Amino acid sequence: MNAQRHLVGRVPPPGAGSTPGYLSRCRFWAMMLSLALGIASTAHAIMAGGETALPPDSPAARRDLLGAGSPFNAVGALQIASGGFNYRGSGTALSPHWVITAGHNFDLNDNGVPDAGVSINFHLPGFGVFPASAFYTAPGFTGFGNPSVQRDLGLLYLATPLPAGVLYPSLSGILPAGAQVALVGFGRSGYGNYGYTTSATLTDRRSGYNVVDTFTPDDLGGNFSALFRYDFDAPDTVGQPGGSLGNAAESLIAPGDSGGPVLIADGQGWALAGVSTFTEGYGGRFGDTGGGIVLSPYLDWLGQTTGIAVPEPSVVSLAFLGLGCLLLGEAKRKSPGLG
Repeated sequence: MNAQRHLVGRVPPPGAGSTPGYLSRCRFWAMMLSLALGIASTAHAIMAGGETALPPDSPAARRDLLGAGSPFNAVGALQIASGGFNYRGSGTALSPHWVITAGHNFDLNDNGVPDAGVSINFHLPGFGVFPASAFYTAPGFTGFGNPSVQRDLGLLYLATPLPAGVLYPSLSGILPAGAQVALVGFGRSGYGNYGYTTSATLTDRRSGYNVVDTFTPDDLGGNFSALFRYDFDAPDTVGQPGGSLGNAAESLIAPGDSGGPVLIADGQGWALAGVSTFTEGYGGRFGDTGGGIVLSPYLDWLGQTTGIAVPEPSVVSLAFLGLGCLLLGEAKRKSPGLG
């Protein structure tokens, strides 16, 4: 599609800033003009289905109220302060000291490096608030859309370790076309038939599901898929080839979800396969596209930076490449419900 790509995080908190306006560096207020112009917004959250479709759905119904008891309890909200402004984003704890997110969540001037003086608190419902003391961006990241949206990954180091009980996702997730994924974040929400209705918060974790459609290869010549995309299908497409997973299941990321996980069930829990970073479209409506960074090509960087044991590249990357080649050209397969 021809809609512009925009990041889906760093949305200001409710009441911050001034009247909504042009969407680019000004996040939420910038989003509103972009919607009027027919392009996507920069920050996004987990969207509900159609307001009047069946089965019933709503932003409230997508809330995860289980706190520390949630299967997604490693996913937290980012309280970001930089350059005199405050923003919201999402991230996933990988260990007691490390959180993965989108690199643009702490690179507000889009030069590819963490902003001087940036401050981030990681809010994990049921566990507490944990300040980050160091920030790292993936090699080759040059800022969101500067000129590429690729390699948009970041790591946060928490000086105070997270307590016991956090269900860290495995890093063995493989993301082929046709894979059904869970999307989790703290961003805005709303209805697919007309867009956003809520604000991003530090407390409301939401989840939804979709199916990966396509991949974009690495733009620096690497022999791997760097970006993934999926579309937000209306509930009247349930049962059709490539149609909706169902009104209460199908979803799309929204402002404040940037940095949130793209998860695959692995039989023992959840495996992290990607990170949400952008949308394309008209502001959280059916027909819009969501996407982000495929994680497996960056596992070596992640392991070297954090010291976390990662799967051997020969196991994850080669398997991913093989499945991607096999399935990339196939039509998306969706089925009603989540099975």
